Amino acid sequence: MEPSLLVDLVVIILAGTALGCLARLLKQPTLVSYLVAGLIIGPIGLGLISNSADILLFSELGVAFLLFAVGIETDFPKLVRMKGTVIGGALLQVFWTTAIVFAVMHSLSLSFMESLYLGLILAFSSTVVVVKVLTSKNQLSTLHGRLIIGFAVVQDMLAVLLLPVLARPETIFQTNIATTFLFSIFSLFAMAFLLNKYVLPRVLRYFANTAELFYLIIVSVCFVFIYLSVLFNFSIAVGAFIGGISLSSLPYNVEASSKIRGLRDFFSTIFFVSLGMQIGLGFGGFPLTLLIIMLGIVYLLNPLIYFLIGLGFGYGGRTAFLVGMALGQASEFSFILASQGLRLGQISQPIYSMALLVIIVSMMTTPYLIEHSNGIYNRFEHILDRFLPAAKRAYLSQRLRRLERLPEKKRLKKHIVLVGAGVFGSGLIALLKSHGTLVIVDHNPFVVTDLIKKGHHAIYGSPDNDEVWRKISLKDAKLLIITIPNAKEAIKLIKRAKKANPKIVIFARAHYYGNALALYENNVDFVCMSHVIGSNLFLRSVGKFLATGKLYEIVNLQNEYMQYLREKAKEEKKHFGF
Repeated sequence: MEPSLLVDLVVIILAGTALGCLARLLKQPTLVSYLVAGLIIGPIGLGLISNSADILLFSELGVAFLLFAVGIETDFPKLVRMKGTVIGGALLQVFWTTAIVFAVMHSLSLSFMESLYLGLILAFSSTVVVVKVLTSKNQLSTLHGRLIIGFAVVQDMLAVLLLPVLARPETIFQTNIATTFLFSIFSLFAMAFLLNKYVLPRVLRYFANTAELFYLIIVSVCFVFIYLSVLFNFSIAVGAFIGGISLSSLPYNVEASSKIRGLRDFFSTIFFVSLGMQIGLGFGGFPLTLLIIMLGIVYLLNPLIYFLIGLGFGYGGRTAFLVGMALGQASEFSFILASQGLRLGQISQPIYSMALLVIIVSMMTTPYLIEHSNGIYNRFEHILDRFLPAAKRAYLSQRLRRLERLPEKKRLKKHIVLVGAGVFGSGLIALLKSHGTLVIVDHNPFVVTDLIKKGHHAIYGSPDNDEVWRKISLKDAKLLIITIPNAKEAIKLIKRAKKANPKIVIFARAHYYGNALALYENNVDFVCMSHVIGSNLFLRSVGKFLATGKLYEIVNLQNEYMQYLREKAKEEKKHFGF
């Protein structure tokens, strides 16, 4: 490694770390801090980087590892359950955005290829950015979270197919080249399928207990697909994404994702900082009007199209709005598209720089748009209600109604409300049902569907959804149990419940001592910290044995626990196949 490259890497990592720490102190998204760090050390800032060409190679690796991680975390079985919506919706959005942008840009005297590139650059949304933000907000499993990820993943797969076609447009017209291209893409996906089905489950199961080899196997999968993508003249990001897919449905995918997290974060930091470094280069006197049009398309046109798609598929105004707001940015594939177009001479340097500015600005604002999207919708919800009659609103929310099974209104008196039916909450259901009417609220649509199939009263919702709490008549409930892990969301709900019903009894759970204290300070009657209870039980069991020398009660507890584990192991075997 050349000394200058080493110095450049040191500058990038130190700048990213310093700005990341500052963002954390200011309670701002770290993604924004990395882009700002690039601005500061880049050519329009302090000009500290001397070898940007080599840094671009590292940033491309950053994109590759980010998309490898996205591929691993893509839950295809659940994506398939929403295939009509996410595939049809994503294709519709990409088509309409590309067509509209192409028409506008071509009318502004841009060339055919530049207009087409800009259409696609502005059509794709960032999987990486929305995954980072939704993960930090614990919203990946929500209905809108699944739709957002589903749309973004379908876009990524479409981009994987389009990148080579745009690089070699003649493939559309020359049968032999088109056949070679299709064979190459098919080969990559076929290899991913075969590895996923027959090779990786056995290899990873054998080496699962050897952390070092497990890690090396995961990284090797990524680099094998990167190598194959280079061999087929594809972008390395294409290969990395398909490589991630080969690990996605395995029982080790969570472990695999966690193992490469450090490597992914290292290279992704380089990517986002280097992306910020490139802003402001070579605009060549392009009019500000063009930049405003491009930003307007990203911020207004794409969200509007997704909003209409969400309504059309029957997900209701709120879910459709949240999806549209979250996807109002350009993608990492937009960056790859722009870089490819510039490298092949298909777009000019000013167009590239303008597109890059739109990509960076839209990525920087995404965390704030997602954070405030519920509040924005609450302000404008009455406008939608005014223009749509009740029957029409019901039709546009038909899929949401499938996620709702509530008792008669007269039974919603002195009832029990359970918020969160995960591992912790699901264990309470049988007990709670034996003590009166139980209504379960969860933000995971698949959990709610399963509860309804089992005959429980359940509804899909989140602490921000006013309509849900009106429907379950929180003001008349006698007991509220909150098992969601997000203390901030729990406190919002507690305040709402106490305001509506000061006499309601509230039980909640907490992971951290500070969160438990905050819950008590907000008038929760009892806070459970499961690890503390488990630790106390363990100590009590050890103490009882040392004091009496008897294992009778401990063995009984062990037998009960073993029976629980056997049942869960059967479910695991049924799900994963071994």
